Amino acid sequence: MLQYTAAAERLKDILAEFNPDQVLPRHVAAIKNSMAATPNMGNRVLSFLRAVFTYAVEWQIVDSNPCIGIRRHAEKKRDRYLTDEEFQAICAQATENMRVIYQMAYLTAQRINDVLSIRLADITEDGIAFKQQKTDKRLIVKMTPDLADVIARAKALPRSARGLTLFTTKRTCKPVIYETVKQQWRKACERAGVENATLHDIRAKSLTDAKREGKDATKLAGHADPRMTDRYIRLREIDVADGPTLPRKKPSKTEQQAG
Repeated sequence: MLQYTAAAERLKDILAEFNPDQVLPRHVAAIKNSMAATPNMGNRVLSFLRAVFTYAVEWQIVDSNPCIGIRRHAEKKRDRYLTDEEFQAICAQATENMRVIYQMAYLTAQRINDVLSIRLADITEDGIAFKQQKTDKRLIVKMTPDLADVIARAKALPRSARGLTLFTTKRTCKPVIYETVKQQWRKACERAGVENATLHDIRAKSLTDAKREGKDATKLAGHADPRMTDRYIRLREIDVADGPTLPRKKPSKTEQQAG
């Protein structure tokens, strides 16, 4: 959702002087080409623009969708796996306000926005109830001693008495926002000396670790198709194979007899 908000902001500047019926395929192609250096974001922009014009066609604002026929950028699939040592180092360099968010994201394997949306009413003895914003999937992540500890630490932080969510700002009752968590993550990574680590890598690490522990990573992820989870995890798993031993000189008959 935040990615589409960013896409809308970017398009608002690019298309500020256009009426909807003035946007042509060549303009969409130019937007795509201008974002070749950031293909993932470029594709979010294209997806958002396509959706907007789909509605515009339905509402008879335009006659056709100028995004049709414009191919997406090829995206390189991310295979970054945060090691235990890296994750611990990042958490050690974060403030307690951020540390509990990172650890909650790991223990539940949920997306950051869903973690930030946890309401106090969602927490019971059974676990934490989630309704994933991206998919509307409902699930409960079972309560564990680690999860209970993180919840207790989060509740112990200075917070507004009116706050309805687990993670709130100190001075208001509003939830912590994604951009704040992202900025603080980046700073903690720099202090910890961990490179090329994103907030999304926490979910990948959680699902990968859960599978390695024999748990149902697909159910934890909220995926409808197990192949989605398998593909997601496999990118971060590295096969460990045995190599041959070095050739050694065979003992001569004399050495064998002497032995």
